[in-house]
Amino acid sequence: MSIRELRPSDVSYVDEFLPLSRLTDEAGEAGEASTYMVAWDGREPVGHAHIAWAGTHLAIPEIQDVFVLPERRRQGIASRLTQAAEVEARKRGWDSISLSVSQERNEVARRLYAKLGYVEAPTDPVSVSGVIILRGQPVEVDDTLMYLTKRL
Repeated sequence: MSIRELRPSDVSYVDEFLPLSRLTDEAGEAGEASTYMVAWDGREPVGHAHIAWAGTHLAIPEIQDVFVLPERRRQGIASRLTQAAEVEARKRGWDSISLSVSQERNEVARRLYAKLGYVEAPTDPVSVSGVIILRGQPVEVDDTLMYLTKRL
């Protein structure tokens, strides 16, 4: 298993396996505003984590859209992707990182992030409702997100 930043030359191939719903241009790069980290098992992409560098809720890098293929879950891939995002943030000079998780749903993710050292940010939860694009598909949501942070 290896994890590396998504390369423009890999976008078409990775997109056959994983939903790259946060890409912002035809070249497959979100530019300086964000980065995709991709987990590879040999030549097969098995998961990704998106890192937003700017325009985030807490004004620090935010890990978004951690995704692992369903058949590869519970193998530590999400943990390794999260840790790779933390390393990338540290390399870029940041001393903390954030992410959001459903306040009332997705207990598995909340346990994972607690295990990795994330704590609740000193900010109010954010209500999200309406249609959003999630994993490339429109989804009706009505949820409350809590933000978590970690010192790097």
